[in-house]
Amino acid sequence: MSQRAVPSSASVPSWLLTTYRAFAYITGVLLVTLTIALVALLGTEPKPEWYGIAWTLHGWAYMGYLGSAFAISFMMRWSIGRTVLVLLAGTVPAMSFVAERWVVRRVHVAGTDTPAVSR
Repeated sequence: MSQRAVPSSASVPSWLLTTYRAFAYITGVLLVTLTIALVALLGTEPKPEWYGIAWTLHGWAYMGYLGSAFAISFMMRWSIGRTVLVLLAGTVPAMSFVAERWVVRRVHVAGTDTPAVSR
């Protein structure tokens, strides 16, 4: 059996992890807010102007989320299934928060023997 090298968090630059975290939070907050607004505005036409602008902002934030999440998954050598789940987390309300914690813990655990969660 061949042993696979365990990637370290040193291979994931801190700026990339910070970028990923920012996009995950922005995407999550916008998606939760817009989902609530969608229910509140159900049946109203035309929708307010801010509504379309907010969905566009969410789309751009999600593109940043996809790019940074893919870069991290590539550097950490995650499987395709794990990568796809992290990428799709930005499409489910509040799931990007869960994925963000999971990714940060994985990156920290891979690089150190210290606890993954800093308080």
